[in-house]
Amino acid sequence: MKVTNVSSTTIYLRDLKFVAQAQTEGRRGEDRYIAPGGSVYLPNTSQVLRSAIEGDLNAWLRAGVVTLDDTELLAANGNPGDSVTLTHDFGYAPIVYVLKQVGATWVDATGTVDIVHNVVAGLAPTVFESVTVTNTTAGALTFLIRLN
Repeated sequence: MKVTNVSSTTIYLRDLKFVAQAQTEGRRGEDRYIAPGGSVYLPNTSQVLRSAIEGDLNAWLRAGVVTLDDTELLAANGNPGDSVTLTHDFGYAPIVYVLKQVGATWVDATGTVDIVHNVVAGLAPTVFESVTVTNTTAGALTFLIRLN
């Protein structure tokens, strides 16, 4: 999930800092600071999803402090601007979920996009760091893209 800070101050993802597995052990969450205008891709762990549903991310989204995921207007296929490359640091090929805007609603975009995952040359095992989404239709469309 991409989290973008659209405010003019640095924000802290406080409810993702630490998750206790048991009384004697714990594991780090997705603890992050995000600078004004900055963004970060977070894996969809239970902590991140919980925050987006009922925690800090949900509150900041409702307050207009952050946006979630990528929203891209892509030109008709074959025209400049018909694709977007999203760079992540997951290291693996993420699941890509794409919706297209139809009027005031969002519908599944299956069949209207091509999705290509890059491979970083020379690294073993295979390492991925970006995804390119291309509009394959004859008209411009707005897409909501989520990397999982």
